[in-house]
Amino acid sequence: MDAEEHDSYNKKRPSQGPYSSNECGKKMKQQDEECTESEQHNYSGFASLPTDVLISILCRSPASDHKALRDTCKAFRATIDSVAYKGERATSGWAEVSTHLVSGEELYDRDNPDGPEDVSLSDGDVDEDATEEQRANKLRWKIAEKRAEEMIEYGYSELGCMDEDYGHHDITMDIEVDGKRCGSMHLVLLPRGVYHNYPFHEAADAHSSELQMVGVRLCDSVGRLKVRSIKNEELISGEAGEGGFLHIKTVRINEAYQPMDCTSVVSEAVRSALSQPKLEGKWTLVTAISDYQVYMTTEEMEFKRKVRYGGNAEEKERADKRFWECALLDTKTLLRVGFKQIAETVSQKQNPYWLFALPCFLKYPIKSFEEVNQIPLIEPPDLPPEPIGVDSEMLESMKKYCINMRQILDTLKRTKLELDKTEQNSSGRLAEMERRFAEARISIDRGKPDHLSDESWGEMVADVERGEEMLRAHHAQIEESIQSARDNFRTQIDVAMPAAVEEFQVELTALVRKGGSIRKSHAIHCCSRFRITQYIDFLIDMIPLEERAQVLSSWDACGLTPLHCVFLGTPEVNNKDEYLDFVERLLGLGADTNVKSARGVTPLGQYRLTMTNKFDYNNVFGIRSGDEPAGWRPFHRKMEGLLRPYRGETDADVEAKCAVLDNDVDPNVLGEGGDDVNAWMDDDEDENMEGDEENDNEDDEGEE
Repeated sequence: MDAEEHDSYNKKRPSQGPYSSNECGKKMKQQDEECTESEQHNYSGFASLPTDVLISILCRSPASDHKALRDTCKAFRATIDSVAYKGERATSGWAEVSTHLVSGEELYDRDNPDGPEDVSLSDGDVDEDATEEQRANKLRWKIAEKRAEEMIEYGYSELGCMDEDYGHHDITMDIEVDGKRCGSMHLVLLPRGVYHNYPFHEAADAHSSELQMVGVRLCDSVGRLKVRSIKNEELISGEAGEGGFLHIKTVRINEAYQPMDCTSVVSEAVRSALSQPKLEGKWTLVTAISDYQVYMTTEEMEFKRKVRYGGNAEEKERADKRFWECALLDTKTLLRVGFKQIAETVSQKQNPYWLFALPCFLKYPIKSFEEVNQIPLIEPPDLPPEPIGVDSEMLESMKKYCINMRQILDTLKRTKLELDKTEQNSSGRLAEMERRFAEARISIDRGKPDHLSDESWGEMVADVERGEEMLRAHHAQIEESIQSARDNFRTQIDVAMPAAVEEFQVELTALVRKGGSIRKSHAIHCCSRFRITQYIDFLIDMIPLEERAQVLSSWDACGLTPLHCVFLGTPEVNNKDEYLDFVERLLGLGADTNVKSARGVTPLGQYRLTMTNKFDYNNVFGIRSGDEPAGWRPFHRKMEGLLRPYRGETDADVEAKCAVLDNDVDPNVLGEGGDDVNAWMDDDEDENMEGDEENDNEDDEGEE
């Protein structure tokens, strides 16, 4: 490449990294100004330069020239192949980054480098007098046929691998820097379709726990958007509400291309991957969760694992600090590409950042590192500290006693249900037996029929009397068994529960005397999580009168009030009255329904989120008998009335509405109507049919 071409190339390659003004960049600029045209061609003179200077000069060379430069001399070859050179290319923004979508054929060949197994010629495949070349050609044909069959059988597709049940694609991208593979990216694409009948949650759950978490948080069971920050952007662009849902699972890059935490290479790789021609039009929303592993080196990962269990406090602090530095770097990498933060997912500090992008976001150039540093990240509010010292000990005691009481209450509930069922079944069986023996006694009281002998009549009377005696004995036995169960049930209520309450009160009183605080230990929140009414009054009495209202409406270390904590559990058919009773108890004590959690929802919104997740789960895995939405509506109306904030619902509360219980959902979407929920697989056919119908209508109009 001559000097004129070199200058032209430099003008086309603006700096893309945040480190274009670093020391190496200044040195490179200085060398570029000082070098004359003849000096640029004097390779022998260059080879004698110090390594750092040589790197600064050569890093501007296009990747297409690297082979020629390697062949020039050993010094050039060693420089271009060095880690320092790769790092300088990355930080100065001259590295040429691209991605390659690995097709199903390529994946198959990677998974099966030796080709299909157990393929050989059998009798009849070729004639006996066939030549070796003919045999070899036939064997190659059989191998190709077996390969094609296995690719179809195992779901290899144009985009990688496709799941035969849900149609989602697992996509692999090779990251290439200066023409060489130096990393990989893994994505998953879910085809939500346009008719809102794709089993989105079911498909996400079948794929992985991460995708299930993302899918449930951001979309409903058929893939419609739930969160306001994305819906607002969708209202502008009109493209995120339907179509393909793309999620970036992992990005891994060679450590040589991330010196000084440079984000340029990964930013360009992500932008390149999302702009792949084969993905064009196939996705309308892409999401990602910040991942510390993108920038944490192997050495740092090893150090983190080492100090997790055996390091001192200083080492753990250093490892944690680096952990969050890397997570923040990945967040800024995605912001450079054009992603935006999902505000609704911000709840606790030191949680990964969730981000999203729409296709229209990629129309703008990649931002510089300085630009994204000016973008304020949405951070969670400051939460109360975790309990320490005696307060931590008190919280652990609360957990222990709450779990113990919860087990007692659940056992009593099961015992009561089994006892009622036994009484009902026994009464039915005994009534049938008594009816039969009563009919037999009436026949005997009428006297001996003429056609029976005295001997036969005597045996019949004896059989009836024995049966009546057995019935009385059986009746007494059942009564004794039921009474024993009742006594045991009563013992649990009269003895076990009071004993557990007394033990709890003694230990909590001792901890308070040691300096423990009911408020700082979040004991009320723990009690609310398990819905233990037997403890709540005692805890309230332990709090000074002037602090009670504050404690009942304060946050715990997770940003939840006691009313929010109630709905960390999920109401079921056999315990929904328990939820109502406990909520009424907290409200009677002074709990405030207007206080928002760290996520921005009031207790009403927390309840709605729980019920929405419950019915989304039922929609995926099947509704159990007695758990149909219609049976829940009276409970739902009462709970909504209890929790409704008098200052009005927040935006997050409105978004959390349980459409199933509020009758705002199409029953066909949930599979309750006549339409097949798997009809999403026939979207293309439906579109073709609609087109045919339009053509038919046009023909009819023409004939008329």
